[in-house]
Amino acid sequence: MTAEAREGATAPTGSPTAWRRRLRRGAGAAGLALGLLFAVSSTAAARQQPAPGQADAVERGASPAVQRLKSWVLETGDHQGLPFVLIDKVNAQVFAFNRDGRLLGATPVLLGLARGDIAPPDIGDRPLSAIAPEERITPSGRFVASTGENLSGKSILWIDYAGALSLHPVVTARPADRRLQRLTTPTSEDNRISYGCVNVPAAFYEEIIAPAFRDTAGIVYILPEDISIAEAFPGA
Repeated sequence: MTAEAREGATAPTGSPTAWRRRLRRGAGAAGLALGLLFAVSSTAAARQQPAPGQADAVERGASPAVQRLKSWVLETGDHQGLPFVLIDKVNAQVFAFNRDGRLLGATPVLLGLARGDIAPPDIGDRPLSAIAPEERITPSGRFVASTGENLSGKSILWIDYAGALSLHPVVTARPADRRLQRLTTPTSEDNRISYGCVNVPAAFYEEIIAPAFRDTAGIVYILPEDISIAEAFPGA
């Protein structure tokens, strides 16, 4: 498992075997979908549920590729009527939506230290000492996600349980990492620090992610950064 996931992670609710089967199906469908959306101007505004019309305004400020993916998800129903999350690695942003595609909130995120779209296949089984800096990748893809708990009883969102990939409140155990400060800088250049997991502000997780995924699974889309959307997701 990655460093963040290994801070006492347990399996999501339900059978771990069944969960892994669902994850494999989701990861296998990565060629069919992936998405991200919008750029927000401030962390404070991103944490708030948008007022009527705000979601449209945010969408107009997104890159063409991001708008295209979000539209594709909704037009094709690829999210299967579930809440979904779009993670933009290039701009280090996350966007959460309800099952109807309404924007619930957005915020800066911290991502894997290394660029890339594919993590080593055995990354979830390795000790931390065996994960080189260039292997600390947040993989791209379409994932079936659900919440679970770490050993401290704190909620996390499992993106890929088998690959030890999760979205969770920012880890602050190592002050030298300056993770909280990295989330507030105006550039995305310093948002690459994790072993692969996605770090979000605690308030965003508690107020947006946890309620959206309560008693339900959802879909997490992570946009590629080294290949095109068309290459990664034929048909999108």
